[in-house]
Amino acid sequence: MKIDWLKVCKKIGKESSKELMRIYNSGNRRKEMGRGFGGDITIEADKKSEDIVIKNLEKLNVCIHLISEERGEIKCGLKEGPLYYVIVDPLDGSFNFKNGIDYFGVSIAVLDSNYGYVIGYIRNAVNKDEYYALKGKGSYKNGKLIKPSSAEISRNTLFEISPKASRADFEFLIRSFLNSRHNRGMGAVVLDFGLVADGTFDALVYAGATRFLDVAAGIFLVRQAGGIVTDFSGNEQIHKGTKLISRNIIAAANRKVLENFLKQRFILEQK
Repeated sequence: MKIDWLKVCKKIGKESSKELMRIYNSGNRRKEMGRGFGGDITIEADKKSEDIVIKNLEKLNVCIHLISEERGEIKCGLKEGPLYYVIVDPLDGSFNFKNGIDYFGVSIAVLDSNYGYVIGYIRNAVNKDEYYALKGKGSYKNGKLIKPSSAEISRNTLFEISPKASRADFEFLIRSFLNSRHNRGMGAVVLDFGLVADGTFDALVYAGATRFLDVAAGIFLVRQAGGIVTDFSGNEQIHKGTKLISRNIIAAANRKVLENFLKQRFILEQK
């Protein structure tokens, strides 16, 4: 049985976003429910959104290896049959969510049994913007084909940094920050990828990434839109299978934008 993964992702995205907004608007945004697989505190919104993901996946007549923030790696659907890897962040931007900042969302990436991308899907839970990329068919925002900007250097840059970033990575971010006119740190990296893919921003510089689920859908979205995603040295292999192998990521609108960032990195390394 062939699965319409776009239809599945849209259904999950819509239902999860609706539940996230219900909790968000209830004023009970900080309710804790223990700790997730990775050791982080799980809030009710994380759990409820993930439950919706699992409920929908279990209905499919395929074997699914789910990788998600709260439960880690589990199998659902059929015990045998066509295998898919589904990588989900049920709530990216949890700090924003807890503190009443209207920028958070849901991301889903589906890989086939050979770890080839089938779809990358991202939904902004607040304004309902929906991004998706299909293999060989480009990237879309709310059903319309999108392309990154044609800028030759990044004047509008998104920055994200985690506590896992090294001092050298931090110094690179500072240099990149000083070479860009408009800089933002939005706090939900999955949505940031969408803003690069649609040309709103020229690049995203992310230092200290620790989980593939944070970037899985976004990498595919930017690349299918025509952008470039590499590590801070220009290597395009960010992951191997479902494992993240690079902690630092640049998502650039085009080759010229990327090369400008890599030049700044080279200058730092010569010091």
